[in-house]
Amino acid sequence: MVSDLRTLETFVEVADCLSFADAGRRLGLPAATVTTRIKSLEAQLGVRLFDRSTRTVAVTAEGQIFLTHSQIALHELMLAHQAVGAAQEATGQVRVSIPAAFPMAQFAGITGRFRSTYPDISIKVYVDDRPASFIEDGVDLALRGGAPGGDGLIARHLNDTEVIFVGPPGRLGDDSLPVLRPLEKRLGAKDKLNGLSTRSLQLSLAFVASGQARAYLPRSMCEAALAAEQMEEGDGPDGPHAPLPLFLVYHHKQHQPKRVQLFKDILIQELSTPTHEI
Repeated sequence: MVSDLRTLETFVEVADCLSFADAGRRLGLPAATVTTRIKSLEAQLGVRLFDRSTRTVAVTAEGQIFLTHSQIALHELMLAHQAVGAAQEATGQVRVSIPAAFPMAQFAGITGRFRSTYPDISIKVYVDDRPASFIEDGVDLALRGGAPGGDGLIARHLNDTEVIFVGPPGRLGDDSLPVLRPLEKRLGAKDKLNGLSTRSLQLSLAFVASGQARAYLPRSMCEAALAAEQMEEGDGPDGPHAPLPLFLVYHHKQHQPKRVQLFKDILIQELSTPTHEI
């Protein structure tokens, strides 16, 4: 196997020039170095690549076969370099996963401002509350609650959202209404017995707005309904709820495509209070 790329490039130059001296001038090498590389290559392959005399150089039949494949290989390598270089330009697609409870208007605003600055970057958004699949879905970035770090992932803490207790107007203390706790990791016995339970934040909000339940929900989800007086806020039977953290999750990579780095930066800028990584 040819292990030296420089030797391969030297061979192609000699074949193009049909002159060791001219190939050396193109490459900025002494003719002796060119000769040494060609001899080394011939020794590795076990064939003569050139017929040469004091005046002429000609490519052998074996040399012509090897030249064809060498040109293809060098061309593919050039394309690979170009493709990697393009990853560092502000173009391409960024795939982002966000939870269903995330304020959609806020995310749309961030995305709109970003794309007005970088119109050649497209954003593909997955709305999903499951752990983000960085491999199966090819996700570049994810916004998640909890502490969703893992092998090869960084979870950067952005902020904490206040969780409030809400109920239908005038019925915060109505114990005939079930209390929904969709943010709890486990549904306890009292949730199973109260006639209604769900892990969905959106459905919990709908149950409260329709007068069927009370619930502990992120304030950001409830602001529009509170303003419209579809529900009211007060003290819940469990007391104050811990704030809901928001993390930006991404690959633990030293070199990220520029498009991903740019969108990551704007998410951190617009969503974070003083941050740390875990």
